[in-house]
Amino acid sequence: MTPDGSSYRGRQVCLAGAFLLCLAGCSQSQSRMAYHEGQKALGEFRIEEARKDFEKAIRIAPRSGIAGLSYFRLGEIEDRYENRPDRAGENYIRALENLSDKSVRSRASFYLARDLVSQGRMNNALSVLKKLRESHPDRILWMRATSLSAGILEREQHYRGALSLYREVWKKDGEEKEGIRAWLKVGLLEGILGDAKASARDLRAFLKSHPHGPMADIAEFNLARALSAQGHDRQALALLADVMGRYPNPDEVTSQISSIRRKMKAAASAETASGKGTGASSQTGTGKTTGKK
Repeated sequence: MTPDGSSYRGRQVCLAGAFLLCLAGCSQSQSRMAYHEGQKALGEFRIEEARKDFEKAIRIAPRSGIAGLSYFRLGEIEDRYENRPDRAGENYIRALENLSDKSVRSRASFYLARDLVSQGRMNNALSVLKKLRESHPDRILWMRATSLSAGILEREQHYRGALSLYREVWKKDGEEKEGIRAWLKVGLLEGILGDAKASARDLRAFLKSHPHGPMADIAEFNLARALSAQGHDRQALALLADVMGRYPNPDEVTSQISSIRRKMKAAASAETASGKGTGASSQTGTGKTTGKK
């Protein structure tokens, strides 16, 4: 081959490479444009137009960061407007295959886990959430992921595991929305696990910090149960009387009051019977002694 022929072939290869780079760049540009059009349509609630734009962005550049973002937005559309967690989850999985942005990846993982919960796939959801928490997302998302994990364990009646995770959320920030809810859950689960003393302690602290919050009535009701479990029945009755008109389920309060009163009546009857028995034994013993004399 002559030097001129070799040089010609080299120029051809360079031109082909440049052409492919230009083509890829054009595809990326067109894909990005379609994505931004979809974002605009979504912001104006033109949902079907937004869907078509995101799908177009994916068709133009199927293996790209823009495709990942488009899949993410399609997942949000299925979640928010179609109530299709199965299809939303599929889109989040495809988003994760293409995304490099850590913030969006974290959100996609959380939304995927939430959709898996909606489908009853608890173990899969826990696996996704564990990986998400280990990836060190921002504080708020970490709290939401940990709280959701705790909620799954609670639903599956793995109360000790749930309690441990709720404690982590509470300690992270007890004044954030997730932290406040986790604080209450700690007190409730301690009661379920039979630690009435710890339950009463944490529910009292919760009420001291949030006496008029939306969850105060639930805390008061369960504090009354914890107090009764420790034998402080009169304090429990006073709390239940106070919460009666505010608790979401007044029948449950009435039932708890009746249960405590029956318990107190049974204890009083047992004490009376015990007193009578002691008195009778004493009198019988005295009679026998007198007889011997």
